[in-house]
Amino acid sequence: MPSASTHRAMKTELTRIERISRIVLALLVGTLIWGAAIGEEDFTMEVKLPVVLVTADRYTILGDFNDSVMVKVSGSGLEMLNHQINSPLYEISKNVPVTGIASFPTVVTLRLEPLDVHLFGSLDISQLAPENISFTMDTIISRQLPVSVVSRDGLPSRYSLVSAEPEYITIIGPSSTLLLMDSVDTVPVVISTGQATASLAFNSNLVAYSEGSVRIQIYEPVVPVADVD
Repeated sequence: MPSASTHRAMKTELTRIERISRIVLALLVGTLIWGAAIGEEDFTMEVKLPVVLVTADRYTILGDFNDSVMVKVSGSGLEMLNHQINSPLYEISKNVPVTGIASFPTVVTLRLEPLDVHLFGSLDISQLAPENISFTMDTIISRQLPVSVVSRDGLPSRYSLVSAEPEYITIIGPSSTLLLMDSVDTVPVVISTGQATASLAFNSNLVAYSEGSVRIQIYEPVVPVADVD
């Protein structure tokens, strides 16, 4: 009786390149199936975006303007995906017109339009909320003001202030602020040694100075000596 022969199946090992190729192929097929499934469906998303106001050089926005707008965007699944990959939304940039404004500072109200939001592709904007934003705008002017030295302990009586270098500071900023100033104060500083360097006290991100600090020089007054016979 012939003996039965035993056949042992041999397991074929995949190489590393083959395993990676199969994974990539599976991901590609899955992506194509997912894209085909959502390609014809419409999706809607809401994005909260900050508003950036663009003014001409002679104007500025007063206060901390930090308004944001909720934007509702709609489109097909593939359009949404294409937009997110190529051109995500970051902000809304709006130019501020000044035509017709007679005096400053003034409150300006702007209406936001869908055209202010720059999208990639053929997505639609169905809503902006709020549609109107308000802020205060002012002109920028330049003034030259004297330096006023502030002593922390008061000037010693034996000293008299001779000079601050520079004696005048050029400042640039909103007219509503600068027109109320008659001098530029220093921070309180100890000057009993006869000389010191002092920073300027008025600190605002809307105001620029020609100098960041001043050099202060004081001397004892010269006392005349009486004639001796």
